[in-house]
Amino acid sequence: MAGGLGPSSAKAKPKPPLLTQREIPSSNITSHCARNLHKCDHCRDMVPRKLLDEHYDENHAPMNCSLCKCAIERELWDLHTGIQCPQRMLACQYCEFELPAVDLLEHQDVCGNRTEYCQTCRRYIRLREWIGHELQFHTSSNISAEHSSGGAPAAAEPKPARGSHCKQLLLTIAVAGFAVYIGSILYQRKGQ
Repeated sequence: MAGGLGPSSAKAKPKPPLLTQREIPSSNITSHCARNLHKCDHCRDMVPRKLLDEHYDENHAPMNCSLCKCAIERELWDLHTGIQCPQRMLACQYCEFELPAVDLLEHQDVCGNRTEYCQTCRRYIRLREWIGHELQFHTSSNISAEHSSGGAPAAAEPKPARGSHCKQLLLTIAVAGFAVYIGSILYQRKGQ
């Protein structure tokens, strides 16, 4: 047994602590842990004193974002790179050109004002209004009503890529809502 224990200590059954892998008598385990472990100020985990700096560096030290050059807490890194970084690359919903998030709204204002020719209506429609136009005038119920009333069949099917804009818009709204939710949780947690 470790520590030169004799037969008189047979009552105290040794326990190997998970962190040191040495057998410590159960009567000494509390003082051993108090001497060798420290509660992390950030996550409240018990960490060996000699590994405290390494634990901080690996789990809590701020990280520098290579895109926006900001120091970000490690716990918020995924949120920053996925949703918050103003320099992360995002695709325009109209032309699918990738550009930094900080420039996306201005680009989409210009890009959404471009027009595309609707073969069915024989009119030019602004890209920002394309989804609403398709829903209002070219849904399956409207097309079947045109065919049953003797209207001319559509000259060409709308491009399938336009339907993906609706999905992208819904995804963007969902991600933004999720980001606000996560941000509010993290903000409340940080205040405690």
